[in-house]
Amino acid sequence: MAEWSKAPDSSSGPRERAWVQIPLLTNLPYFLFIIIHYHYPLLFFPFS
Repeated sequence: MAEWSKAPDSSSGPRERAWVQIPLLTNLPYFLFIIIHYHYPLLFFPFS
């Protein structure tokens, strides 16, 4: 029976967090624009 290493696997933790953080940070301006435009539709396009 193989003996497993007792050291925690630190390679998957930061990588999994990066997969979540990178899309959120790159799309944050779009999310903010959609939320603000939903609540204040005349703020960005007052003449439409």
